[in-house]
Amino acid sequence: MRIPPAKTTTRDAATVALVKGSNRYQNIREALALLGDRAVSGRKHVIKPNFVSTEVRLAATHREAVRAVLDVLCGQTGHPVIIAEGAAASNTYKGYERFGFMELARAYGDVELRDLNSDAYETVTLYDQELSPQSFRIAKTVYESDHRISLAIPKTHDATIVTLSLKNMVVGSLIRDTGCNVVNVVGGLCDQLIKLAPSCLKSLFTFQALSRIGITKISGSDKVRLHQGYLNLHLFLYQLVRIIPPHLCVLDGFTAMEGNGPVSGDSVDWHIAIAGTDGVAVDTVAAYLMGFDPQSIGYLYFCSQDELGEGDINKIEIVGTPLDECMHVFRPHRSYQAQLGWRKEGEVIFQRLKECLDSQSLS
Repeated sequence: MRIPPAKTTTRDAATVALVKGSNRYQNIREALALLGDRAVSGRKHVIKPNFVSTEVRLAATHREAVRAVLDVLCGQTGHPVIIAEGAAASNTYKGYERFGFMELARAYGDVELRDLNSDAYETVTLYDQELSPQSFRIAKTVYESDHRISLAIPKTHDATIVTLSLKNMVVGSLIRDTGCNVVNVVGGLCDQLIKLAPSCLKSLFTFQALSRIGITKISGSDKVRLHQGYLNLHLFLYQLVRIIPPHLCVLDGFTAMEGNGPVSGDSVDWHIAIAGTDGVAVDTVAAYLMGFDPQSIGYLYFCSQDELGEGDINKIEIVGTPLDECMHVFRPHRSYQAQLGWRKEGEVIFQRLKECLDSQSLS
């Protein structure tokens, strides 16, 4: 079992590109162009989309967003690209097929689709709020990449207020045992039921609801095992960002989600794209534009306090469309007030955890 040292970013990278326009593909291309040469680095390119559901179109990364990133990569590097995702509770390849990713991959010569749930893995140690160690498995495709690209959708969330680029990268990279097990059976059933259930009941059938029926710690999915209360979830996410931070973050906010996300919320026609090489800064800008205080989001607060990226909106350089032209106050998840409860003990526990992690890195 390994306890890797923090792989931090520098605050010099806190430039965020923001583009508002009428075309999803062009918005992302323009945002990446604004970043210039900083957008592409390394040799092992991994694009990490988001399939929290393989049934709900609004909850999954759009094919045209991936195409925009691929075109930038293909124009600047001769290295192959892996599109890698580990679906939350169903078959990853069903998502690739349903959302047009297989056709997309065939159109490019050196693009491979990969299911992270079936990947070889690296086992790492994360600590909970009691500083008790727990083992989690990170897919090696992500762990060993030197150019991790998080390509996600801005959405409200039932446990972390929002889900953006950092959470997309670190949660989706954890292993979920495939085959016949509780998570897969229930997850597949939920994906089917969510299409038929009335809106007032949809939140009962989401992946996040699985964490509330007593299977988190014994789950065969490390994605589910992260969910051990709001504070623990934020602490785990922060520790994962130390280990596998994205090198490039792209948020496709052409159509985003508000309300009871990350699956059952309502669409927001926002028409923006956000991109940057500092994931904390990108997510800070996105949360701010959505009407949330970035420092109220536990894992963003912890990451900024540990200098994994810039979390002060006033210290982030915005290039492209001005912030005030992209503001849209999102309706939060119905559990929003309860989610703020991480603050009660969170700051004190974070300091203890950071001391523990720093001592581990030095030993």
